[in-house]
Amino acid sequence: MASSRNSRHRFGAACGGWVCAAVALVWSAGGCESATPSDPLHVRSCEVIFTFGPSPDAAEVAVIGEFNDWRPDMHRLTRGQDGVFRGRFVIGPGRHAYRFLVDGVERLDDANPLTMFGRDGREHSARVQSDCMRAAWTVERAAVPGDRFQARLRCVAGASALPCDPGRLAVTLDAEPVPGVALLDGVLDLDLGPLAKGKHRLTVHGADAAGTTAEPFALPFWVEDAPFDWADATVYQVVVDRFRRGDGPLDADAGITMRMGGDWAGVVAAIRDGDFERLGVNVLWISPAVRNADGEWPGFDGRSYQSYHGYWPVATREAEPRFGGEAGLDALVTAAHARGMRVILDVVPNHVHLDHPWYASPRDGWFNHPDGDCVCGRQCSWTTDIERCWFTDYLPDLDWRRREVLETVLDDTAWWLARFDLDGLRVDAVPMMPRLVTRHLRDVVGRAFAPGAPRVHLLGETFTGSQGRDQIRWYLGPYGLDGQFDFPLMWTLRSVVGQHQGTMASLLDEIDAGTASWAGSGAVMGHMIGNHDVPRFLTVAAGDATDPLAPAPQPTLWEPYKRTALAHAFVLTQPGMPVLYQGDEIGLAGGGDPDNRRPMPEPATWTEPQQWLFGQVSTLGRLRTRVTALRRGARTDLARAPDHIAYRMAGPDGAAVVALNRGIAPLRLTLPAGDWTAADAPTDCLGGVVRWDGANLDLVVPALGAMVVVPGAWCPTPDAGTQKWGDAR
Repeated sequence: MASSRNSRHRFGAACGGWVCAAVALVWSAGGCESATPSDPLHVRSCEVIFTFGPSPDAAEVAVIGEFNDWRPDMHRLTRGQDGVFRGRFVIGPGRHAYRFLVDGVERLDDANPLTMFGRDGREHSARVQSDCMRAAWTVERAAVPGDRFQARLRCVAGASALPCDPGRLAVTLDAEPVPGVALLDGVLDLDLGPLAKGKHRLTVHGADAAGTTAEPFALPFWVEDAPFDWADATVYQVVVDRFRRGDGPLDADAGITMRMGGDWAGVVAAIRDGDFERLGVNVLWISPAVRNADGEWPGFDGRSYQSYHGYWPVATREAEPRFGGEAGLDALVTAAHARGMRVILDVVPNHVHLDHPWYASPRDGWFNHPDGDCVCGRQCSWTTDIERCWFTDYLPDLDWRRREVLETVLDDTAWWLARFDLDGLRVDAVPMMPRLVTRHLRDVVGRAFAPGAPRVHLLGETFTGSQGRDQIRWYLGPYGLDGQFDFPLMWTLRSVVGQHQGTMASLLDEIDAGTASWAGSGAVMGHMIGNHDVPRFLTVAAGDATDPLAPAPQPTLWEPYKRTALAHAFVLTQPGMPVLYQGDEIGLAGGGDPDNRRPMPEPATWTEPQQWLFGQVSTLGRLRTRVTALRRGARTDLARAPDHIAYRMAGPDGAAVVALNRGIAPLRLTLPAGDWTAADAPTDCLGGVVRWDGANLDLVVPALGAMVVVPGAWCPTPDAGTQKWGDAR
């Protein structure tokens, strides 16, 4: 699908199967090619165009697939003067496996990113075709000038050519009926407003003269001061059960493997209190929302666990009642959208729990190793069996070779996206599934909303070591994931900053190596210092991540907090998508899973180093929202040394100079000033002293410290009580 950015001024159709200007969009070597309408009066065509080539050496080309029982007789392609073979055929609605038969040899359609398993267990190209007999709405124009929504939609008749019935029109905005609208000659003109800032959703329902309903139409859009781009995102990861409770304190004494009572009402309270905005956060990533298993289940460490984390699904379309059910999730999304925040939901397509109806009432062939005799890292290998092994012996692994599995999971995922008006999905355990799954997921989310809707962001988890860039890159691209977590950078940060190994310059080298690896994919990568699957950065920096069964102590010394702040400073001053794991902004301690998932402490209980760290992170996070150069600027290295680095980030509205020192003594740096002027008043937003003589910046970077120098007017106002970096003990 073609990439489109969210904008209050920009709407554009994207390839992906929606009817656009009365034509069906299909894959071709050039991207999208349209089938000519069978009637100029806006009638849908049932024909699908297949193209192959140019291929000067091919003599005969046919398309074979499930729609013709894999026989080429009636589906031969004709060579054009340009050497491209083309054919127009009616294949019917649904998801179809097919191949080209080129001079008797079967070949995949290289121009089509979608594949699926079909006959003989092989991967085939896949074509997804809508029902051409139903009418469909198209977007001829749409815009959001100021606080109004203006659009012209057209109801395109199905292939039966029956016109759309004006009497069956129903339009809603944010689930409320829109009065006074009319369908005239198949055209619907809308001018709605004034509208509140935030996200809105237009839905249109209709039918043709025979009463056959038109295809669903939903168009989300934003009213906001400036267009949003995922390159400007700062994400906060919420493990709902351990974050906050809406009607009282968390049950912190329940035990680290048990539920503690956090819910979506607690997240709503944090949104309304402005907790996330204080950190510069504009995207929430919330843990899985589907209903999870009851009871206690054994972990590999000999302890019993409850499903507090959300990764043990026992339903498909039921929101977790212990978090607040559908109403609670609706309230969370609504509250976030009203504050201009996007919501990413964690989804778990790879597996289910033993108590899921699919396994409890077995569906034949739906699971790999249905007897549970292939647990990853035990009977089976994480390397050679990763797409077919089970996480544990009570998490059955889905078999994506089955069409029913693919279609059911995709349909369910689309339901969550549309039902709760989500902005993105975090896809769990990406490498445990064939790549075709994430490609079909991209196709499905592109169909969930009308052309011109904000692009649904797909953020993948491919857990790798420090050399895993190629594996991460495999799933990226315009037909796959929009981004993944940059685990190699995370490991480098932990080694270089947390454990004082290697050199600080290697941080810049890692960023450059990653940038080269993701080049051409269009990806916005998730940069983090830690997540819920690894020991806390603070605990690594303190050298306490040793015994997985013994809770790591909360350090009283300042050094690990300073190292944590230094790592945050690097992430928050680089292009990409910073991801803050809840608790890392205050230096919460924790060893390996589950010790790294401790409940969020109340602010009144934060220690002095935790309060200081929060002040640094909140200043950096809010500064990032103000300074384009920190989000998407070009970097120039000013100093590269074993214990310090300095760089300039230059953007269209100015530059920032960043200096990071992991040494145990203050560091004096003299750096070229660049294009500073007297009006800029270069200032370290973290409180350090900056001297400027018109040609150079003279900085004294604190021990284990950072400086971010920008024009003074850009610095956010510090929170009350925030200490300067140099004041930390």
